[in-house]
Amino acid sequence: MNINSPLRAAALAAALLSPFAAQSQSPVPSDLVQAGIRSGWKTDSGTYIAALHLKLSPDWITYWRHPGESGIAPRLDWAASSNLEQVRIHWPEPQLFQKSGYNSIGYADELVLPVELTPTDPGAPISFDATLSIGVCDDICVPVDLRVQTTLNGGGQHDTIIASALTRRPGTARAAGLRGLSCEFDTDKRGLRLSVNMDIPNTGNREFLLVELPGQGLRGHILPSHRNGGTITGQTRLRSKSGQVGAVDRSAVRVSLVSENGTLSHQGCSLAP
Repeated sequence: MNINSPLRAAALAAALLSPFAAQSQSPVPSDLVQAGIRSGWKTDSGTYIAALHLKLSPDWITYWRHPGESGIAPRLDWAASSNLEQVRIHWPEPQLFQKSGYNSIGYADELVLPVELTPTDPGAPISFDATLSIGVCDDICVPVDLRVQTTLNGGGQHDTIIASALTRRPGTARAAGLRGLSCEFDTDKRGLRLSVNMDIPNTGNREFLLVELPGQGLRGHILPSHRNGGTITGQTRLRSKSGQVGAVDRSAVRVSLVSENGTLSHQGCSLAP
């Protein structure tokens, strides 16, 4: 694996997903994930395209921006960096896995995770000092911190591996034959239940419909999805810290249909462009 500089991995703890996992010794994180950073290149708009490059041990996975029914959502902390105004992660298309009886969304074997870095001062180097916190999971789930430190300056060099990862984005549900879509909101004693029904052809032997409502200040608990003929339904239960849920922006609803064959996405509660 052609990696420009090393990352250091350290375990924070072992979060057990199986009661049987406690009977055996937890794996050492360095045995589970090897990581590095690819420096990439500077774009015409002045941003830098780099990538975290992770290689996982067989049978272990790590998670997408949302882990699905169970798992650890990744976090990137770049507060220690300098001359860095913004970081945008370009997530490659994930796949569906079943771990400990739950539908999980993520990556096996290898992950090249492109990051786009915007400097505060375009004429000065970026000192990128960040920590990526992820879960690396099989029968148990081990939280791991991956720290990366590098300096980005000049034009860099085009990297075909990063460029390939940038092309592997989730497809659109519309292009895959989405025929109809509806959102239903119902209140129950635990909060607000959001159900999304998608009329779309079957996408795999196993499917999972992830329903999210980002940017609304609500916490979501993902519920199992199910298919009935040409329609698949996904649900999430939403709650706020106050216990009260106000008006919801239907255009903010984000839907991802994930199977062993990849991921399809759709934004909003209608088919309108």
